[in-house]
Amino acid sequence: MYDCGERMYWKLRIPLLLVTLGILSGLYQRFPNVFLVNTNYFVRSAMFIGIVTAIFLIVEKTKVNERKVHFVVALVLIGLGYIVDRFL
Repeated sequence: MYDCGERMYWKLRIPLLLVTLGILSGLYQRFPNVFLVNTNYFVRSAMFIGIVTAIFLIVEKTKVNERKVHFVVALVLIGLGYIVDRFL
């Protein structure tokens, strides 16, 4: 018999990055005046990358991304990021 129990779990590193990118991208598109008041494209891009980097560094330092979750939970997180980015 083949046991696939360990293969069914993924680390949260990539799903958390994708859900962060999706949610922040959706929020930036929906509410641009909240985050970026009268700035040029270069500053907006730098702020977006900076906020994503800060969130990801916090996740790295707290070791949340090392947790293993079932692959369905990881796929739901990735789908949530896509849906928020697409429809917000």
